[in-house]
Amino acid sequence: MSAEPPSREPRVKARLPFEPQPFKGGTRPVVLVLYAALTLGLLGLALYMGLVERLPLTSGYVAAPAIGALWFGLRLFMVFGSRR
Repeated sequence: MSAEPPSREPRVKARLPFEPQPFKGGTRPVVLVLYAALTLGLLGLALYMGLVERLPLTSGYVAAPAIGALWFGLRLFMVFGSRR
């Protein structure tokens, strides 16, 4: 049995690096504005349905926009807090 010596060629990476996306840097402000608008809009809708229309808090017309506002508020916090 003859063992071949290890080659001196550099190892090829399993995955090639991706090219940078041309619009990647400009999407963060757009996402921040979009999430902020959705958060404020859904919060306003939930408050309107609860305070003006006098629907109970457990009604779907109040709870669903409130949950959506919490969701987009969390997403806004996550995007705003990212290091990029």
